[in-house]
Amino acid sequence: MGNLFRPVRQYFDAKHRIVPLSCSQESIENWFDTHYGQYLLRHEQQGLAHVMPDAGAHRMMYLGAASQQQLSGDFNHLHNFSLSVSADKVGDSGAVTDFDALPLPSETVDTALLHHALEFSVSPHEVLKEASRVLKPCGHMVLVVLNPMSMFGLTKWPARLFSSQAIWRHHSLRYGRVLDWLRLLNIQPVKAVSGGFSCPLQWPREENKLGFMDRLGQKHKMPGGAYYIVVARKYVARPASFEPRKWKSIRVPVAPAVKKGRVFEE
Repeated sequence: MGNLFRPVRQYFDAKHRIVPLSCSQESIENWFDTHYGQYLLRHEQQGLAHVMPDAGAHRMMYLGAASQQQLSGDFNHLHNFSLSVSADKVGDSGAVTDFDALPLPSETVDTALLHHALEFSVSPHEVLKEASRVLKPCGHMVLVVLNPMSMFGLTKWPARLFSSQAIWRHHSLRYGRVLDWLRLLNIQPVKAVSGGFSCPLQWPREENKLGFMDRLGQKHKMPGGAYYIVVARKYVARPASFEPRKWKSIRVPVAPAVKKGRVFEE
């Protein structure tokens, strides 16, 4: 009986296995070129415009599931760069590396923008931990994550059984779970927004036109959008010293007193 169900179990295990991002990057890019993928990118861009911190910082790091920077804009940074995980599809990235082992010194980045880099990585917690390492104190972490508690997230489960597209094979990262990870890294959430309420099988084809579900979701600020964006800030606790201060006495040289002599009159 075990040999009979072994092929079935292997089939389901293969459909639910998260492959490395370097292997699924091309399939993810092709999906974002579809109508719904472009619809999702437009709404993510609009969401970032409302919550992106306007700090006027110096350096921003972009980590994305695709080799190209799909979210345009420098977001008021003097310098921004992106990293890729695949040597075959470098795109506009400046270097190729694993997201869980960034070739950067600690505390060198003012803003870290992770565009679907968590849910498509094999170890999302390690990726978040490494991004926190290179982030400066008081720097901002911006996460764009696919929402599992949405119509798009629920569509993933049947779609991954019948489709070979990598977009349906990702970690289901709940909003509360991501916030817990951030707090463990001393990164406190500041703002959050959700969007993309249209069904994956039906969406407005016109760029500036909102569907009924999008209008309803934005009006009532519903949490069930296809994506959510979290903006958080890193705080580093400095060690406090409880030892008494030891003041060193400074000896000031004093000129010797001059004795007054008697004045004799002739």
